[in-house]
Amino acid sequence: MPRWWHRHGFGIQSPTDYELVRDVLFESLHYYAYNEQGLNNEADRQLYRIRLWQPDVLIVCSPADYERALLSFSDNTVMVIEDISGSNEGLWQQVLLDPRARITFDMRHRGLILFDSKRIKQNYIL
Repeated sequence: MPRWWHRHGFGIQSPTDYELVRDVLFESLHYYAYNEQGLNNEADRQLYRIRLWQPDVLIVCSPADYERALLSFSDNTVMVIEDISGSNEGLWQQVLLDPRARITFDMRHRGLILFDSKRIKQNYIL
C-alpha cells in the first residue's frame, strides 16, 4: 500500500494508533500556540503535538543515545529518531529489529517508536 494510505489512517486497526496518526502526527489544523512558541516549520510543530500527546518520556535521540535511552524507558516512553532514511538509516533498521520497540511509525524522514510492552509488534509506513 502507498504511504498516503496509512498517513490518512486507512488500514490502521488500533484506535490508539489511528488517533496518533490522524490527530497528532498529521494534524492539519493550526494551533494558536504555534505562533506563541515560534514554531514555523512542520517538523517542529509535529514534535510539539507529540509532547501534547503526553507521553511519560519523550526522547529525541541520536545513534549514540539510543542504547543509553533504553536503560530507563517505560511503557509510556516515546522516542523520535530524525533522518531515518539518511544518516540514521542503520539505527532505524536496528530499532525495527529490537523486540522492545513495539510500535514504530516510519514517516520517511522521522521515525517514532512506542515501547508499550502490552502491544504486539507493528510497523507502520506513513
